[in-house]
Amino acid sequence: MTYVPPPEVLKNPPNIPQKMLFGPGPSNMSSEIRHSMDNPLLGHLHVEFCQIMDDCRAGIQYLFQTKNPLTFAVSGTGHAGMECAIMNLLEFGETFLVIQNGIWGARAAGLGKRLGLNVQTIIVPEGSAATVDQIREGINKHKPKVLFVCHGESSTGVAHPLKGISEICREHDTLLLVDTVASIGATKFDADALGIDSQKQLKKLKIGKLKLFHFILMH
Repeated sequence: MTYVPPPEVLKNPPNIPQKMLFGPGPSNMSSEIRHSMDNPLLGHLHVEFCQIMDDCRAGIQYLFQTKNPLTFAVSGTGHAGMECAIMNLLEFGETFLVIQNGIWGARAAGLGKRLGLNVQTIIVPEGSAATVDQIREGINKHKPKVLFVCHGESSTGVAHPLKGISEICREHDTLLLVDTVASIGATKFDADALGIDSQKQLKKLKIGKLKLFHFILMH
């Protein structure tokens, strides 16, 4: 009978050095957030847990500047949030139009193809953003169910302008999905004023919270 002994490394707590994080990914957490992890665990059916969920929703609505009641947190990575948003907005074979000006537009397009969507793209040079005229032309041509825009394209440093896009989408009954993973908390964002239908954001990048939580709003 095979016996696998416990690894020596697990006999001692990990020694993780303090580092300053300045990359496009995780950022440092405040001591307040770290200490909150010392609170007692709750079960998902406890009354207190439900209250915490309501409190989190109120906080996310403030962050997004939205009164949308379908605002919630998802336990998962940025890709999990992207997949959650896309799968809940589109059915198999429907048209998904993606503005592709960097890695995250390409990633959304690739995910859409794997989900069996009719993926169309507006390809613009990396380091630039699509114009309103390009977006209008793309929507007129493809008549998509959903338009995807990465607001903060971290691979190139471009903050994509959002003003005027929702009006074009409304004219064609197209939903607007915006990825704010790398922009929320770093630049002004008002979801209701911009007419955003769906938005996803990974909690850790610019607001210093735990990773593996994703914020989403749905209309």
